[in-house]
Amino acid sequence: MDNADEKWQWVDEDPIEKLLHPPQSSSAKFRAEGHAQFQRGRFEEAADAFRRALRDNPEHAEALAGLGSCLLHLDAAEEALSCFERLLEAGGCEAALLGMAVALQKLARYEEADRAYRELLEINPDSDEPLANLIALSVARQDAAAVAEYSGRLLRVQPRSKAALQGLAMLAMRNGDRTAATEYYTRLVEVDPDSFEGWANLRHAQQRIA
Repeated sequence: MDNADEKWQWVDEDPIEKLLHPPQSSSAKFRAEGHAQFQRGRFEEAADAFRRALRDNPEHAEALAGLGSCLLHLDAAEEALSCFERLLEAGGCEAALLGMAVALQKLARYEEADRAYRELLEINPDSDEPLANLIALSVARQDAAAVAEYSGRLLRVQPRSKAALQGLAMLAMRNGDRTAATEYYTRLVEVDPDSFEGWANLRHAQQRIA
């Protein structure tokens, strides 16, 4: 073997394959792990993965959104709010605004949550999630007019919306309109036949009519 052969060193990886498929950064691997764990409903593990991704890039939008979503599921609304606020400061998006609104609602900061949801509706008036959350928020605030408004709007967008039907049925019962309540509860159990509460409320409304 001559000197040229002695100096030759084999490479383990195919250089062309390496160019076509560059290795993932550690941050990207942690984000992928976070999404996989989130899909499995393992929110603690997903949150840990997103936190590790944020160590490399503390303002990474995808990792902040992922962590914020995990924290909402873990009832850590204060920390989730911080994630979504950072995301909005960095340029933001509708998803970040929605996440912030949900966190504010969980913290019972209803006025701020209401403003955030209404801002989302200015962007997309038929967005179903803000409308559904505004129904729940209006019930918590005992604002019957708002419950009626948002339930009606959501029902026009989604005629089978459970949130809208529940809101309108509750108002009908509150106003003593058993016929309307029966209609809404009937539609509700058609949408969700396994709803024990829906069937119980329907029977209650029907008994009052009888």
